[in-house]
Amino acid sequence: MRWDGTFTLMEHAEGNAGFRSVNADDILYFCVQQNQIVAHTFDEELFTGWYSLDRLWRALRMTDSRFYRTDRVFIVNLAKIRKVDRNWSKIYFTEDPAPGEKHCYVAKLKMPEVEKRMEELFSVEPP
Repeated sequence: MRWDGTFTLMEHAEGNAGFRSVNADDILYFCVQQNQIVAHTFDEELFTGWYSLDRLWRALRMTDSRFYRTDRVFIVNLAKIRKVDRNWSKIYFTEDPAPGEKHCYVAKLKMPEVEKRMEELFSVEPP
């Protein structure tokens, strides 16, 4: 089965608002929050209905190379990263992040792989 590049997500954890499709391009990252997997965009937090980051990661790594698991809690859309703070092992989604802006952590051992994948991703010529 071929993936169409969208995720079916819920606005509420209980699913009482129904589902909606969100393009993978709009996802900054997925993370574990209160035993649920939450998808973060610039403006929203949406619930996946998944309870295992491992299962989501296994599915994503076979379908979309933009996503990478940076530590036990985060799967990040590498194409959305705009700043890397190696000292604090953080990645940001704006070039000049303000305090409190969305960010993710990167395990120190995974930082070289994150940087390598970002370089490969950004060096690809558009079709």
